[in-house]
Amino acid sequence: MGKDEMQGKSFKLNGNDTVVLENVRLSKSSDGLFYIPTMSDQNDGKPVSFKMIDSKNQTFVFENKEHDFPQRIIYHLVSKDSVHAWIEGTENGKEGRSDYYFKRVQ
Repeated sequence: MGKDEMQGKSFKLNGNDTVVLENVRLSKSSDGLFYIPTMSDQNDGKPVSFKMIDSKNQTFVFENKEHDFPQRIIYHLVSKDSVHAWIEGTENGKEGRSDYYFKRVQ
């Protein structure tokens, strides 16, 4: 991992088991800032890049118009302990959106 990159993962707890949902990289290059998720059950396990196209009012919008769904991933920092994220775009000719709410737990 280089100095212009961060990595993380999302997971859920299933009883005593931890299930990894996705691995994520944030990568900065001369072309911009990219959100790059990798999910084992999607895109043949290959990463997909979403370029940041907007950032204001604690909201960060990443887009990849060529991806099947979603085409946009948005994060809104509600507070230091709370994030509202959503994915949106068109799939099979229909607009779709899924919302996710995160809060810090200690």
